[in-house]
Amino acid sequence: MVTVVTLLAIGCSPQTDPRSDTAATPDLTTSVPRPLMPEVLCLTLQDAQDLIQDQGVYYSRSEDASGENRNQVYDANWIVIEQNISPGQPIDEGDVVLKVLKRDEVVSRGLCQ
Repeated sequence: MVTVVTLLAIGCSPQTDPRSDTAATPDLTTSVPRPLMPEVLCLTLQDAQDLIQDQGVYYSRSEDASGENRNQVYDANWIVIEQNISPGQPIDEGDVVLKVLKRDEVVSRGLCQ
């Protein structure tokens, strides 16, 4: 005998197959593809973050490539000179670390021409 219980008080009900004693389980064989890392070298930090977010990843980190641990307050003034994940590789939240320098430092060093 199968008992079907409806939980109306909280707006949900267990999925029970009335022909068996086992609850129906969702099909977990279909996997959702992970977002892929875009090419962000030589972009402003803001543009790089926008591209990464366009892929569906909203948490990335940036680090001052000079080693001075400066904060990136105005993202449009910083240029990405290194990305820790190659373009086309799968990414998840928090995986991406972008090394950045201030725009004038990139120009004076002849980077990103």
